[in-house]
Amino acid sequence: MRNFVKVLGIVLVLLMLVLPGNTAFAHGDDCGCGDYLQGAERNKAVASILKSNEFKVVKADKKSNGYQFVGANQIMAIKMPNSEGKVYTMVAVPFVHENGEVLLSVFADGVHMGDGPPPVQ
Repeated sequence: MRNFVKVLGIVLVLLMLVLPGNTAFAHGDDCGCGDYLQGAERNKAVASILKSNEFKVVKADKKSNGYQFVGANQIMAIKMPNSEGKVYTMVAVPFVHENGEVLLSVFADGVHMGDGPPPVQ
């Protein structure tokens, strides 16, 4: 189940970065795409990740590999339901390598689910 959520989360976050505009609302409520978090709710999800020990470990690992955290204003957060009805808060944290390559670290309910490149446009 964890691998399914990991893959699903990474794919959805990557798709959201490629599609223009607010794609979560473009399809209506029945698409299962999740909802972008905004305002205080987004800030709370982002702050929760940034102060977690898991994020600090990931950030240190990325830094040792030549990546830099780009800042809280670039973090995306969505609420995403799974097939069993549980709603996850997915947060994608971008890191940029010194050569310009971008890598996203995805967290689901505070647990690091993995890393992946954003989709090519």
